[in-house]
Amino acid sequence: MTDIINNIKDTLEDSLLKENINTNLSKTERVLSAVTGTYIALKGLGNIFSHPLIATGELIIGYSLLNRGLTGHCAISERLEREDCGPEPVLIVKENVVL
Repeated sequence: MTDIINNIKDTLEDSLLKENINTNLSKTERVLSAVTGTYIALKGLGNIFSHPLIATGELIIGYSLLNRGLTGHCAISERLEREDCGPEPVLIVKENVVL
C-alpha cells in the first residue's frame, strides 16, 4: 500500500506539480485546490438540470479552483504578496549640469 502511495506521489510531483517561474502556491495548496475544485465542479454537473443557477456558480468556482491547483498560480495571492512588501522602490537620478 505504501508503494502505491509513493508511486502516486512521485507521479504527481513529476507531472502535475512541477514548479515554474509563475508558480506562487505551495504543493499543499495546489493539491487542496485541485481536489476541492474537482469536487465542486462535479457537484455542479450533477445539479445542472435541477438547479441551473447554483450549478453555474459551482462550475465557475470549481473550474477556478481546479485551474489554480493545476497551474500553481493565483492572481489573488500574487496581489496580496505585492501589497505586503509595500510600494515599489523608485530610483531618482539627479543630473549635474556643468556649464
